[in-house]
Amino acid sequence: MRPPAFHKSQTAPHSRHWVAASQYSFQELADIYNQSRVDYIVPMPMNARRMQDYVLHHDIALDASVVSLDDEGQVTGIGMLGLREQRAWVTRLGVIPERRTKGTGQFISETLLEQAYQRGAQSVQLEVIKGNEPAYQLFLKLGFQDMRELLVVRRPPGLPRTADFTLPIASAYPLTADEINECLQSREPGASWIEETPSILRAGGLKGLFVSLESGTSGWIVFQSTSFQLAHFVISAPSDNEIRGEVALALLYHVHQMYSAQDTKVENLAADDLPYWRAFQKLGYVEAFKRREMLLNLSY
Repeated sequence: MRPPAFHKSQTAPHSRHWVAASQYSFQELADIYNQSRVDYIVPMPMNARRMQDYVLHHDIALDASVVSLDDEGQVTGIGMLGLREQRAWVTRLGVIPERRTKGTGQFISETLLEQAYQRGAQSVQLEVIKGNEPAYQLFLKLGFQDMRELLVVRRPPGLPRTADFTLPIASAYPLTADEINECLQSREPGASWIEETPSILRAGGLKGLFVSLESGTSGWIVFQSTSFQLAHFVISAPSDNEIRGEVALALLYHVHQMYSAQDTKVENLAADDLPYWRAFQKLGYVEAFKRREMLLNLSY
């Protein structure tokens, strides 16, 4: 049985229609997306290369993704759908401001849900920036439920400062490529879509560190290192809150000792994982914004 959202597409006039995003070049898709986000809380502009990488890294199905058109054939918005096994992910959804009409965002969203359903997805997930109340209310209307809050955090370049906290004594060594793969395959479940192992492996440029504390407790971190930025942090540490925070602190410290010249952006850190978040804060990270992760079950 289809979820109720599929039975109430009353807001979209018959003249509104869509074409698959696969009919457009990556530059055209980037241009449409940028136009739809010019007044957004966090614009996140893209170019052709970034759009192509985004599609590849995150399993975006362009034939199931949507470019919406009005009755004159003018592009009004865009929405993309990621597919992994029986899960789907709604992303890069936006409506061009000067062409916004009532129901366009819902039309795109419902079309993406229909595409997910037709391709056998049992669930659909998404993230909406906290503060984007119209989008949040739309997704609630469509049947999505809140799962958790996610933090997007940043740190400027520079060596870590330890004046305000006690750094655990630890030894560290870099992980080989094989060890990085082994770590990622053994990680705990629960990452957001863009931080799942398939996305990270495709992003490339991965580095890793293993640390062992004086007590014998250990942990590891895998991350992406590019010329200017560190990203995609995956941390594994014991579950005990105090030890977990100490291991995370040691890992982050050694990362920024070794890669002090790069800016750092970490996306979708679970807001309720306080030991990790406190360790990030001690190393100079600040919150850029929050996202709400939401889920819709299609399997009933």
